[in-house]
Amino acid sequence: MADVLVIGAGLAGSLVALALAERGAAVELVDPGQGCSATGLSYGGVPWWAGAPGPLDALMAAAPAAWRQLEQRHGPLGWSPCSLRLHWSDAEVAAEAAVEGVQALASRHLGPDQVERLDPSPASGGRRVLRLGYGRIDSRRLSLALPEALERAGVRRRRGRCGPLRADALPARQVVLAAGAGCRALWPALPDRLRVSWAGVLRLEDASLSRELLSRSALIQPNDILMPLVARRQGLEQRADRLQRPEWIVDPGLAPWGEGLLLGQSSLIRPGSACGAPPQAAAQELELRRALGRIDPRLGQVPASFAQVPVSFCSSGPPLVGPVAGAAGLWLFAGLSSPFALVPALAELLAAALCGERPALERLPGASAEAGPDWG
Repeated sequence: MADVLVIGAGLAGSLVALALAERGAAVELVDPGQGCSATGLSYGGVPWWAGAPGPLDALMAAAPAAWRQLEQRHGPLGWSPCSLRLHWSDAEVAAEAAVEGVQALASRHLGPDQVERLDPSPASGGRRVLRLGYGRIDSRRLSLALPEALERAGVRRRRGRCGPLRADALPARQVVLAAGAGCRALWPALPDRLRVSWAGVLRLEDASLSRELLSRSALIQPNDILMPLVARRQGLEQRADRLQRPEWIVDPGLAPWGEGLLLGQSSLIRPGSACGAPPQAAAQELELRRALGRIDPRLGQVPASFAQVPVSFCSSGPPLVGPVAGAAGLWLFAGLSSPFALVPALAELLAAALCGERPALERLPGASAEAGPDWG
């Protein structure tokens, strides 16, 4: 019998399983096998300089070093330094204030040569760009590399459906819920601030066409991530507690994905905390293509397929990482809005806490409705 059962084989579950195995624990990782994972369709951005003051900032700032260390121990996982390019037009209200806010946030960790404001050109359609030092994980390469890394580390990995858990009959001495949007189905009494968004993206798998699009773009370089200056997803997530009906938005952007590209991001959030059925995709794909076409007409016409997956996030406060109240041996690892910047450090802390290290437990944000005292 495993010392620890980790439910969820995405980024959070895989990295905590690796950290536990390195500490000598017998680990079993269950992949619920619910189609595409949020990890595999992510832009993989690592906003390591963007943490709010406090514990979050320190954990995120350590992300580049954490990813390099993970690759030293487990082989290539898709990490690379890159630039983040934030785009906007002069017609956007309050753009100047937003630029100043981002520059102030980034300047806490980035040097002057890593923050550059680019003037518009006819080739860019008149759009302005703010270039910032950044990092990314190629989510397609990561999805291929993680199973091999887990096998080398001695983690037993299997596919299988999971039903609701019982506090008096957990399937292992310690269980980690790291199934993202599927966590609430396994333990319904999780805090209400753990919410679900249906995230959509266009997948372009044609390597030749992807290279052509990047080589001709005035907005982005081949290894960079392109995002709107004011991403609407964050605002929608912050309003989640107040929603009276489903709302959805689109954010036009672009990120490398293996030899292909991920284009745009749509987000739909419903009132309440249930995951619900996948939303109708046609309207979201159409609006996403229109938004992409406004920044580059070619992007709206590419032969890309639209895919959507449920993603967990916290409508307020820090992510939910720690022991679940009323269920000895049950732990939660979910609700991370900047997962590629936070999961490496939090996975190490969670593994240490699972192995009985009290200082690590005290550094976790916790898994209750209210954040721990140091997290606000």
